[in-house]
Amino acid sequence: MKKLMIVAALLGAAGAAYADEIADLKAEADALKKKNELVNKRLSDIEKRQKVLDAHAADLSVAPVKAPVAAAPVDDSISWHGVTLYGAVDAGVGYQAHGTPYNGFFPQGDNYIVAKASNRALFLAAPNGLTTSFIGLKGTTEILPGINGIFRLETGFNPFSGNLANGPGSLVLNNGVPLAAQSSNGDSSRAGQAINGQSYVGFSSPVLGTVTIGRQNGILYEDLLAYDALNGSYGFSILSSGTYNGGGDTENARFDQSIKYTWINGPFHASALYQVGNYGNSGNSSWEHDAVQANAGISYAGLGIDGVYSKVRGAVALATLGTTPAFLGSQTLAGTVSDNTAFAVNGKYKTGPVELFLGYEHIDYANPQNPVSAGFTDLGYIISAVSNTAFPNDKILQVGWGGAKWQATDHLVVMGAYYHVDQNSYGNGAGAKFSKGVYSGVGPAGCSSNAFSQCSGSLDAGSIVFDYVFTKHFDVYTGVLYSKVNGGMASGYLNSWNVAPTAGARYFF
Repeated sequence: MKKLMIVAALLGAAGAAYADEIADLKAEADALKKKNELVNKRLSDIEKRQKVLDAHAADLSVAPVKAPVAAAPVDDSISWHGVTLYGAVDAGVGYQAHGTPYNGFFPQGDNYIVAKASNRALFLAAPNGLTTSFIGLKGTTEILPGINGIFRLETGFNPFSGNLANGPGSLVLNNGVPLAAQSSNGDSSRAGQAINGQSYVGFSSPVLGTVTIGRQNGILYEDLLAYDALNGSYGFSILSSGTYNGGGDTENARFDQSIKYTWINGPFHASALYQVGNYGNSGNSSWEHDAVQANAGISYAGLGIDGVYSKVRGAVALATLGTTPAFLGSQTLAGTVSDNTAFAVNGKYKTGPVELFLGYEHIDYANPQNPVSAGFTDLGYIISAVSNTAFPNDKILQVGWGGAKWQATDHLVVMGAYYHVDQNSYGNGAGAKFSKGVYSGVGPAGCSSNAFSQCSGSLDAGSIVFDYVFTKHFDVYTGVLYSKVNGGMASGYLNSWNVAPTAGARYFF
């Protein structure tokens, strides 16, 4: 009995221990179940977030990777100790329906725009069609914190002849030559000087502006070229003519003995120029001349607008003499003297690959307040025949133009423009008529024929150019310029129109 009681006690203790173990296992199972539920919930949340991320990634046009850093542009300028050598060479060939033969002294080589002597169809060497060939030096050095000393020297040349550009020299070659036998010629501020472009020194500050002294581009010249789709190119734009970019006379595209100030502040800019000029010194007889020019404008978000004013006293337009001078090599020419006032209002707008241009210029010629005697010297040439009374009434030219420039591809640029000029009738005489329809004297007031140069008239011109740019240093181009004169602006012309297709290549350094 006692043994049975001991066995029962042992079995009871074992059962109790087993029951406790069962309870512990059950508790552990419940804990594991809760932990598994938490793990499953986290896995479900992660799966939901991944689906959202996958859907967002599918909407992206490109994989969200870090863009590579663009390589810095290579500076391949020819520079040493702050001084840079630069320039351009432009040479080509062309055809003219009514042209004049090539002249190696003439800055553009050919009269691309119809001229008085334009008389026959010609295939021609065509230099400087899109850019004047030139070579230059420029430099800058810091002289004070925020202020640099600067200089610039430039000279233009004819790449076919190697001659320095010399407009008056091209006129001298045609002294006494009948109109139908003349070569291309015309006046110019480039007169064969060693430095026939710019030659100045000065100071420059990003805050205070730039002051330069020497021989400098006129403000009107720079403005008209900046607002011309063809950038005043000889072969394709009438704004290459100093009649327009010189405010009436080509010699005033550049000013000797000038002081120029330029200021830029954000989108605003302004400039002013004063030519000290001459005041009847012994080297220039009684010739008195000086000039004032100024402009103001804004450039913002692709839009540019500028207004320019120009006043030149004693402006000179050179021309050939009707007879060969008695002493050859005398470098003598005829000259018309006037006081010229001009203003221009121009605009341009760039959107995407297209840039649009629009401009207007008004030029007023008056007889000089200070008449000049024959024998004075202009640009190194003796003016042996002088006219101080060419404008019985003020001559007015009104010039309007519009154009566009289209970056068609990474390499191809297409440019085109149309130009129109109106001239008033500024004569006050009856004129005189000789036999065979040849007129002389001053045109009558209000006339509009081509019988007299004082009659009202017009000039129309249009051009288109295709320029293929291989690199920033080399490009090739082809294009055509059409020009036609009417009324008084056609007086004395052998032909009234010309078509001048030209093709060429340029190298910049």
